[in-house]
This record gives sequence, structure tokens and C-alpha cells, in this order.
Amino acid sequence: QMAKLLSSFFIVQATTSSAAAFLPKFRRLTPLLFNKMSSSSSQIAAILESPSAERNKGPIYDMVLGSKVFPTLMENNDNDKIRVLELAAGCGVHSTYFASTALAEGMSIEWHPSDPDLEARLSIDARVERDNLADSIRPANGWVLGKAGGTACNDGHRDKGDAGANNSGVGGIEADYSQYHNYFDLVTCINMIHIAPWEATIGLMKCAGKTLRKGGMLLCYGPYKIGGTAVESNLNFDRSLKSRDSRWGVRNLEDVIEVAKKEGLTFDSYIEMPANNLSVLFRKD
Repeated sequence: QMAKLLSSFFIVQATTSSAAAFLPKFRRLTPLLFNKMSSSSSQIAAILESPSAERNKGPIYDMVLGSKVFPTLMENNDNDKIRVLELAAGCGVHSTYFASTALAEGMSIEWHPSDPDLEARLSIDARVERDNLADSIRPANGWVLGKAGGTACNDGHRDKGDAGANNSGVGGIEADYSQYHNYFDLVTCINMIHIAPWEATIGLMKCAGKTLRKGGMLLCYGPYKIGGTAVESNLNFDRSLKSRDSRWGVRNLEDVIEVAKKEGLTFDSYIEMPANNLSVLFRKD
């Protein structure tokens, strides 16, 4: 409709010699103009939202990444940049926020988002294009962790995006990270462990154990039980998760640490976060 209105305007104005001279040029420019508009509309349509990621992106960066993890990695880094693998990246809120904030602080970043959910990957790539971050954030890959996979898109009750629903992932592929052995400085996994089958946590630790360089770090964020218990809100959350999928649930931190240990990852520390979550840090031996 806009094209018709603009065309009509210039046709009416073609009674003047200047407008008449411009009309052929306008007709040549119109396809370019509307192809650009169409591409931009498709990009916007692909972007998914995550209220929980919007809430926690600031605290995770300020309390964990920016204040502890990145400074530690930069002190012991032979590369000219920080290489990050973001597993269960969800819709890309964290990918673009963490990378752009690090860049604004003068760091050089090579960010690799990964999610087995196809809609999530389309959203990640659309956000990267929108924010002009393609030089720092690679196209999202569809690695499925373990047999079941795991995606942060389950957060916020997006059940249809459950990459574990058919034990293969929605558009995901079997994880093949052989070319990235000992490559990454940091692996992150935010809000996945409790909303995916336990096999996904096993797959996460296998992946981190293989792909992290010596001295590299793993960050796992989310709710946990310690000693088999937690605050009442997290116990209620655990029951809610299990009612949606019996394979889900708030995990015992000790169990997660034990699985990590088997893959050469030593528990470093945890940081208490808002809303009764923990940021749990591991280091590769």
C-alpha cells in the first residue's frame, strides 16, 4: 500500500519537469526500498522474547562475568580475545547483551551461541544482525547435548520449544565439537539444567570438559538444591517443573558438581544471585 501511495504521489507530481525526470529513478529504486523493508520485517518476526533473560542479564554480567570471570580469564589468556561458547542460548538476549557489553568495555570477544531449538537459533541470528554484532558473534549452531538436548527456551513455559520432547531436539543436530577441543576460555549455560532431562546436564559437562582450554571456566546459572533442600519458593518451583515434565526439576548442586568432576572440571565457587538463583563456577584442570 505504501508503494502505491508513493507511486501515485510522484505520478501526480510528474506535471513538473523535475518530478518527471525523477520518476524513472524512483521506479528503479522502489524494489530496493521494499526488499529492504521486507528483510527488516522478517528479521523482526524471527526475534523471540524472554522476560527471565531480560531480568537476569544485568545481574549475571555485573555480579559474575564483568566482575570476576572475564578479569580472571584475561589474566591467563594467551589469545588476543576471549572465546565463549554459550550452550542453551535461548532466544539470544544473553548473547547480544553480554557480547555488546564486553565490547563496550574494550574486550575482544568471539562468541559462539548454541541451541538445539531451530526457532531459538533464528532468533539469535536475527538479534545479532539487528544489533550489528556479526563480527563478534558467530551464527548459532544446533548442538544437542547428550541424548535429550536442552534449550533455555523452555524457560517461561515455552513447552512447544522443548528440545528434549523427541530426544533429538527441534531442528537440532548431534553435537560435534571435535574442531573446538581445548578452544574456549569460557562456557556458559544459563537456565537449562533444571528445565531439561538429566542427560542434558551430562552432555553439558562432556562438552565443557572437551572444549574448554586448561584453566578455562564454566558458568552454570539457575536454581539449585544444596544438601537436598532449598528455599520454599524453589521447592515449589521444583514441584511445578516435575508436573510439566517428570524429567525436569531443581537439581542437587552436589550431583552437578560430581558429574562435572568426571569430565575434568573442578568446582570453584558459587555466587548467590537475585530470585534465589546461583551462579556456579567450575574450572578446567
